[in-house]
Amino acid sequence: MIPTLTTSRLTLGPFSMAHYEAFHAFCATDRSRFLGGPTDDPRDSWDSCMQGLGQWIARGYGAFFMTETATGAPVGRTQLRHPIDLNEPELAWAVYERFEGKGLAHEAVLAVREYAYRTLGFAPLMSLIASENTRSVALAEKLGCVPDGEKAYDSDVSVTIYRHPGVGA
Repeated sequence: MIPTLTTSRLTLGPFSMAHYEAFHAFCATDRSRFLGGPTDDPRDSWDSCMQGLGQWIARGYGAFFMTETATGAPVGRTQLRHPIDLNEPELAWAVYERFEGKGLAHEAVLAVREYAYRTLGFAPLMSLIASENTRSVALAEKLGCVPDGEKAYDSDVSVTIYRHPGVGA
């Protein structure tokens, strides 16, 4: 049910317990603050992974777990995230610290964006990014995204909506 996408260095596809363990370790660090962390509660990490998987059943798209093809190491997660409180899907990503700065997030996001446009027929996607998340802002800009408003949450947190370019961009 979950397709596998490949890039020159990554395999993007199904979940494994190794992905859960790597994501749980990530969630326990301050690096997860833009995803609601940090938390060391295994249930929070598990639930996040399961939500990404469950969306495949409910919506026909969801999380792609990123694996370094050469080593089999979990790299992070790129997902077409569409919780009930969003009126359109979000293209989201998280890369674990040891894999940052290698262009892997860029590679993964391009592959998932292309899949969303060409296979699912999505219109230009959006990504929700906190202004303090400078690495993700820089990646969004490198991907050709432009600011397209703000989204406020009930918690008084506000994020910028970054609109991705359309098909073929």
